[in-house]
Amino acid sequence: MIRQTRQLSYLRWLTVIASGLLAIASGGIEGALAQEAPLRFGGAYADLDSRRQQLVDNWVARFVATTGRKIEPQPFYDETLTLSAKTTFEAVTHALMTTQLTDGSGGNLGDALALVEEVDAIRGEIAGAAGDRQFRMYGRLEPGALAMLARSREFRRGVDNAIYHKGYPTNYRAQGGVPSIQFSIALDGRRADIDVDYRSASFPVGLFNGHLTSSNSDVRAGNNFDRHVNRWTGFQNWWNNIFGVRQNPTAEIDAEFDKSGIRLGDPPRVGKKEIDEMVRDFLSAWLIEGDVVAAMGYISERSYDCLAQDRDNPADFDRGVAPFQLMINLKSAHDSLAPRSSLEGLTVGTRYVAPALRVVRQPHHAQFVIYAVPDDVAASFDCESRLTLGDPKSVRRAYGNYFGASFYIDGGQSYPVALLWAREDGYWKIVSWKVGSGDDATSTAPAAPAPKIVRVNADPTYVQSARGFLETWLIRKDYDAAFAYLSPQSYGCYDLERGPQAPASTSPEDAGRKLRAGLEALGEALGPSRRLDAIMTAVEPSHPAIRVMNHQYARVFSLSSLPNALADAVECDARARGITISDQLPLEYGNAYGMTVRFLTRSGEAPILRLMWRRDTGDWRITSYGIELP
Repeated sequence: MIRQTRQLSYLRWLTVIASGLLAIASGGIEGALAQEAPLRFGGAYADLDSRRQQLVDNWVARFVATTGRKIEPQPFYDETLTLSAKTTFEAVTHALMTTQLTDGSGGNLGDALALVEEVDAIRGEIAGAAGDRQFRMYGRLEPGALAMLARSREFRRGVDNAIYHKGYPTNYRAQGGVPSIQFSIALDGRRADIDVDYRSASFPVGLFNGHLTSSNSDVRAGNNFDRHVNRWTGFQNWWNNIFGVRQNPTAEIDAEFDKSGIRLGDPPRVGKKEIDEMVRDFLSAWLIEGDVVAAMGYISERSYDCLAQDRDNPADFDRGVAPFQLMINLKSAHDSLAPRSSLEGLTVGTRYVAPALRVVRQPHHAQFVIYAVPDDVAASFDCESRLTLGDPKSVRRAYGNYFGASFYIDGGQSYPVALLWAREDGYWKIVSWKVGSGDDATSTAPAAPAPKIVRVNADPTYVQSARGFLETWLIRKDYDAAFAYLSPQSYGCYDLERGPQAPASTSPEDAGRKLRAGLEALGEALGPSRRLDAIMTAVEPSHPAIRVMNHQYARVFSLSSLPNALADAVECDARARGITISDQLPLEYGNAYGMTVRFLTRSGEAPILRLMWRRDTGDWRITSYGIELP
């Protein structure tokens, strides 16, 4: 229900709530602009080019033939598909159609969209779904598409998918860094899961960003739109540019704030009232009066994490500027509205269908719906929780600590707002928010055959080394001893996995020093803990060539036996040189072993840490590592 909003493209350095609210508020000028332009919220079938219309037409025709229901492509696209499904379809197909393929000699192979024969499903935002089941397009590739990808210079066969994209192991990724297109292809060579990856997880900070997995492929999240158009030109941010409205959040507003002598931290002006009165006065102060200083009295500092959560490194977010940025953009959103004297007809209450939410009876139900939200549900949507380590199961189902308020602003049905409220110093305040559709249930992801997994028993010495490394690193905090488990071979992974702000290494020794510093940084960020199972959980690989190992700590971390050829291809130096993995993988084992683990966060799936181990003169050492996003 609660999630970070969209970022204005001209504010690349900051994600702010009002970029999403601005899009909503723009819908409120319906009366003022009715004569100037037809109203439309979201993408439209008529705006698609003929090739993409043909994909939609084919998809709808197959749906009609299967179900017998009569539906036309245009109303299906315009009225049935959710906002997140449309943005996903348009972002993925735009990236494909603007990626020109060439062979080794530079010969033209057509664009990447020509590889797609038909669409099977579009998956937008799915509440509670895994990151690799959201923000992607499932389809059937043209015969020969796999060979075309192998011939092209623009795509390279990567390490097979073993954790994410189950049933679609073959992995082709566009070259040139992020953002990049990923084709995950089933063993039949035809069915595919296609998405755009806008982020690259980095060691160590990426390991506990619980929201990174879904925002990785959502073009609306953070500055993903800017990343998209920086690589693939010509894409329009229509979900934030309703009627082309783009507010300038400087000049007048800054001058007005300078004169007013703003006092931050004042309590809500209505005092310690019931939740419905707090919600009503917040909306009135913001939308009716344009008094954003008063509106800020209802916004908790906890909510600033909603501004930080989609950043590559949330720790870099400057919380000191957050309240001023919120005020500037809330004022911009207010100023785009036609003047109103009341909330009636301006805000419209919306309903969320979830068994745990309890609707609260209150006199303003038509303007906003209020729910009693249990603690466990609140934790799963709270922005602060997404950046908080801990076992989500430790949060109990109890009511009374949180309420939710949901509504949309007149004309903006596609942009419902959900606010999470919690009590602070006796006042109800907004601690988290989400803007936009929360659940795309318009199409079901096609099922892919689950691979048959072979299980073998683990070598006890390997199990003890794996456990010893984790406990030395994360429980005892002996970073020198933990670093000793890493082979010098693994130092080459530093430059492959470092964050965009982290400095490049100057030598293998320097890479080792930086890697050791990363181990310490993550260990300190996790804080004290007595047990590994309180901070991490196992993630088993799902790949027909990888053998999963049985061992006594299998719920805490997963161990596996890797084919020798696969292991050689994922070593740091092999990845740096771009070694291509063969389709015919020799199933010979015994030289390398895998370890996969995910750190627990209060909300969301954190990325996966992959480690590869080999025996070095009798001792087990880590020779390669990587961070995996969906």
